[in-house]
Amino acid sequence: MTKEQAEALCARNSEQHPDRATHRWMSRELDDGEWTVVRLRLPKGTGAPVPLKATVETKPKPPQPDDPRPAYWRNVGGPWVG
Repeated sequence: MTKEQAEALCARNSEQHPDRATHRWMSRELDDGEWTVVRLRLPKGTGAPVPLKATVETKPKPPQPDDPRPAYWRNVGGPWVG
């Protein structure tokens, strides 16, 4: 089997095979240069892939207000710093 044939079989199995919800198919090259298709079982709980949804953009965060402390306290740490 050639690489193109193996990839075509993988694509067909991913669309039509009865086990497509629990398995994935990948092409793999053997030592002799031939290609084969392997079936991989998905971990439990993953299920069928969920189609992508449109993204939702969030509003930008408002700017942070200035520090209300006096400059001495902001820069040095206040009167208790020694």
